[in-house]
Amino acid sequence: MRPSGSKNSAFSKMSRQELVEFCRSLYSNGGIDAVSYPALKKHRSLYETLYRNGLPQKQLISALGLNHEYQAHKDSQPIRVQGGRVSYRWSWPRIVAEALSIKNSHSGLPPVTWFQANGYGSLVQAVYNLNKSWEMLREAVGDFEQSSFVESRNGIRWRSHPEASMSNFLYARGISHKRGTRYPDEYAQHSSAKYAYYDLHFLSKDGIWIDVEIWGDKPHGHNEQEYDKKRRQKEAYHAGCESFLGIHFKDCFSDEKLSGILEPFIGRIAPFLFTKAIDVHIQSSHWSNADELLDACRKLAESMPNGQFPTEEWLRKRGKWKDRPGELLNTMSIYIKLWLGGVRNLRVLLGQGDNSTKVWNKASAIEAYK
Repeated sequence: MRPSGSKNSAFSKMSRQELVEFCRSLYSNGGIDAVSYPALKKHRSLYETLYRNGLPQKQLISALGLNHEYQAHKDSQPIRVQGGRVSYRWSWPRIVAEALSIKNSHSGLPPVTWFQANGYGSLVQAVYNLNKSWEMLREAVGDFEQSSFVESRNGIRWRSHPEASMSNFLYARGISHKRGTRYPDEYAQHSSAKYAYYDLHFLSKDGIWIDVEIWGDKPHGHNEQEYDKKRRQKEAYHAGCESFLGIHFKDCFSDEKLSGILEPFIGRIAPFLFTKAIDVHIQSSHWSNADELLDACRKLAESMPNGQFPTEEWLRKRGKWKDRPGELLNTMSIYIKLWLGGVRNLRVLLGQGDNSTKVWNKASAIEAYK
């Protein structure tokens, strides 16, 4: 339907549906650009009438079912011209394409600071404006070399240590598992977030894939209230779902706790897959953390005059070592206990088992010999 006469007063007489159909005819004749805001404004009184009927341009595009086509059109349009250079909007496909080109020319994706220092600050900002993350960009371009991903024994790179710890626990027991995938699209209807990702999926003894969320307390050290809100929304979305499991991140660092939590899904299985020689001496949930710590301990031992790893008292500056030079290593001492089974076990892992402060008697010597 087209209004007649030189004056477009007929627009005001149209119903909401007739206005939509008229704009659909504009689209059919002129393409997606014909329903852009500037094009609509060229029709005298049309846009004002659309607005009064609850159809400003964004809602009109939705009513026409052209959201995706119009977004692609917008992304392809220049937004400013500076010094004769045309600048375009950063869509996610364009960001990935640009990042991939830079990665290939640098033999790896440079850090965020490189992009900001080399005229790509708008790309960095666009990543976060699109509710993406730098880790997601690294994943999209297949680059992990300089990322904060943590690798588990099966070669999968995870976004956090708790995820890698749970992966190692499952791997050691022969349980199939994989990185978390995106929530169903319908989740957006139940949450303030547009999308979300599970942390991990594993295959239960009944052949069902279990979706896992690993809960934190204060992700990235801030925004605790917003995180709590999202957690409650996720829990409400999965209410009554037997294939969903939420685990607190601290429980991922204990074989004993994971065994109890996962028993209903996989039963009780002792670890039997060991990749490195040290694995049999350490809890499977500590493997990825232990790798980094063991390397640091090996370097410390090499820096000592006798090449031997020092005592816990030396680390903590206690007793005869209270005035020793150098920094206090309380944190290292704590994690040696937590992840490596203590200094004595650490020395065994370093091949220094004979360098021990343990006091032997007949009974303990016989037991050790056995």
